[in-house]
Amino acid sequence: MPESILKTLESGFVLADGGNVEEMRLRGYRAPLVLEDFPDAVRLVHQDFFRAGAGVIRTLTGRCTRTGLGERRNGDGVDALNRRAVALAKGAAGGEALVAGTLAPTGAFQADDAGCADRARTEWDEQVGVLADAGADLLVCDSFDRLDEARLALACCRKSALPVVVSVDVALPEGRLNKPALRENEVTADGVAPAECARVLEGDGADVVGGAGMREPEDLWPVVLEMRDAVDAPIAFLPNGYRTCRAHWKTMREAMHVYGMEMGQYALKAVAHDIRFLGGSDGVVVRLLRSIAQALDCERKHIELRPR
Repeated sequence: MPESILKTLESGFVLADGGNVEEMRLRGYRAPLVLEDFPDAVRLVHQDFFRAGAGVIRTLTGRCTRTGLGERRNGDGVDALNRRAVALAKGAAGGEALVAGTLAPTGAFQADDAGCADRARTEWDEQVGVLADAGADLLVCDSFDRLDEARLALACCRKSALPVVVSVDVALPEGRLNKPALRENEVTADGVAPAECARVLEGDGADVVGGAGMREPEDLWPVVLEMRDAVDAPIAFLPNGYRTCRAHWKTMREAMHVYGMEMGQYALKAVAHDIRFLGGSDGVVVRLLRSIAQALDCERKHIELRPR
């Protein structure tokens, strides 16, 4: 069995998987419904990320809450789908990688709406309980673009005994397209700068904090450096694999991938700067995760059996 995430981070780096939701989309499947309809496809994506070198496999549970499943099942199946997601990830990991139960933003959070916050808390409490009971090794609050919402999700996660990683999606400044990276107005959707996000989340009990979401490596790098300088907690670097600063990237995704060489170079740069929880967000497909693993010398290669 691999070491616990915190033990490993004391002396080295951890490579998580990439954008498994986006990898599913590129293969023609939609999360989280794919868990119910095509579980073998989910297993294969997890296995591919594991074979590429991932030491942490994130479950496909970002939308496995009552609200997330509401359109199709009126919220039914939360327990079953979260358990299936953990089982599929654990099966792919084969006891050689850690499994992270994943929580995602609600997509419609309003801090001044007590009903909205209460509903989110209730749903995350339910989901965290299932993920922990199903055997997740850690929890990840993935790509939250609001600090207030991330804090609420973190509070729900802290009710378990599992380590918690929280990644923040800091919005790109207005007018960023096709221009050099800007350093002003880099805040979350609720107006908080990266360093303050890191300090608050560390104070709330997050074991690992960092940046993720819509920024490609070049744009995310100064964000995580600012976080690293603000806190003692391990820092996560989970960039997007698409050229998100380019016009039309959302409609021309296949042509907008970051180069594998760039992903590998930033991974090496991150380790050199004591940023130890690595991986990717949307767009970091299996082949890009493999580029990172090759740079870090942790790619898993198939062992061929030679005839006697």
